[in-house]
Formats: sequence, C-alpha cells, structure tokens
Amino acid sequence: MYKNYKLLLFLGIAVIFLYYSVGKYEEFSLKKSISACVLAKSKITKEITPQEARNICEEEIREKLD
Repeated sequence: MYKNYKLLLFLGIAVIFLYYSVGKYEEFSLKKSISACVLAKSKITKEITPQEARNICEEEIREKLD
C-alpha cells in the first residue's frame, strides 16, 4: 500500500512539473520560429528591412496559432 502512495505522489509531481514547463518552452519555441522566419524572409526578399520582416512573421505565425 505504501508503494502506491509513492507512485501517486511521483505522478502528481510529474504532472505539475510538465504543466509549468509547457508554458515556459512554448514561448521559447515561438521566439525561435519568429527568428527563423525573419532570417528566411530577409534572405528571400533583399529590399525588406529586418523590422518589416519581423512584423510580417509575427502576424503569420500568430495567425497560424489561432
């Protein structure tokens, strides 16, 4: 019976940890996606400024997420 409590406690802590880590790494992933998009847009279209490329990429990526 004692082993069951240890297992349940471990699973509970693991679920809580995963819940918090998803929020942290989701933002990191979004930033990386935007950076990669900006680099690609800048290389494809030479006359676009980095700030314009960033705005375009943010709009595209956020639109896909919604």
